[in-house]
Amino acid sequence: MRQKIIEIPVEFKALFDNWWREAAVYGGRFSLKSHSVARFLLIRARQRKTRVACFREFQNSIAESSHQLLKELIILYGLDDFEVTQNSIINKLNGSDFLFKGLHLNEQNIKSTEGIDIAWVEEAQTVSQQSIEILTPTIRKDNSKIIYTYNRLMEDDPVHSRLVLEGRPDTLIINANYDVALKYGFVPEVILKEIEDDKLRRPQVYRHKWLGEPYSVETKIYKDWAIIDEVPHEARLERHWLDFGFTNDPTAIGDLYYYNGGYILDEQLYQKGLSNKQIADFLLNLKKALTVADSAEPKSIAEISSYGVQIIGANKKNAGREASYNKWAIGVVQDQQISVTKRSINILKEYRNYLWITDKDGKITNEPMDLWNHHMDGVKYVITSLAPALRRRELLDTMPYYVRGQHTRKNPAR
Repeated sequence: MRQKIIEIPVEFKALFDNWWREAAVYGGRFSLKSHSVARFLLIRARQRKTRVACFREFQNSIAESSHQLLKELIILYGLDDFEVTQNSIINKLNGSDFLFKGLHLNEQNIKSTEGIDIAWVEEAQTVSQQSIEILTPTIRKDNSKIIYTYNRLMEDDPVHSRLVLEGRPDTLIINANYDVALKYGFVPEVILKEIEDDKLRRPQVYRHKWLGEPYSVETKIYKDWAIIDEVPHEARLERHWLDFGFTNDPTAIGDLYYYNGGYILDEQLYQKGLSNKQIADFLLNLKKALTVADSAEPKSIAEISSYGVQIIGANKKNAGREASYNKWAIGVVQDQQISVTKRSINILKEYRNYLWITDKDGKITNEPMDLWNHHMDGVKYVITSLAPALRRRELLDTMPYYVRGQHTRKNPAR
């Protein structure tokens, strides 16, 4: 095997120590966390036979895993002793291998994974307490290790609470921000400009994105949504939603069901690069129902309608302007009992990341961040399209009525 020089910032040197069982490697963007851990894992896999499991909470495909980063580093350093396949990476000389799996509601698959020496959990800020409790005893080989890399999201992220706030035996803690990359001259000028612009104009974004500070729980827009296995047969399909995307943003399509006094969200599509014809073909293959789309795209709505799709634009005139519409629409959704099917991975991602903007003084505003909002916008479109029915139901529920010989009672109709 030819020797290679692979440089890793000294701040991550402790990864090569043997005393630790779990590692929390966290901080802001461009802190070299993922790149340093990936380099460490490739070095270990060359030194001796090592089985590495690369996990994420949400992973629909290999494209959403750490596979691409490891592949790029193998090419960069000319590590020709590795064979990169579509779904795995194998060292041809000593048998080290890398596998890639999602954690979310994947209990049996994770438990069946044997002989893991090192587990690497990327984007660990999204990992649930349930996934941690399944993963930890699964990685049970002598001297096995678990590395979590993450940018903190909320103050109560389960991984950070477990390893840093509460503390666990034999835990390595590495906190790094972009100053590490700056120290070694790894920050391109274009990124430095973005950092300075965020620092000047968007202090909340700067603190979270570049300094790794968490958002407070109070900034979370939606709370207490339930996760269910599947849509019950008795549920009634009310609407499809459609939020347009193309190059940078995905097109988001989902179903809204009514069931037992609440609504169920079921993801159907989350994909970039789709034409209006492709969107129309997809909608025509779903169960028949009205589609409510972003009214900011009237030409797209008209074209999709011309292909035979029953589609309308969302009515955003309720409050006269977009900002007021957002505030009103979010309030309508917040008032509903919401459940999400467990297969709706991107809805769940957005639900957990959909947050209020805070001002420079840390005060929460009534405006949502323009992030993680493709399905979230679609949910607003469909639920507010039902607003007249919702208002009628509330009116009937509170309207008094008389029964001869009895006192006025609340109307039980809904």
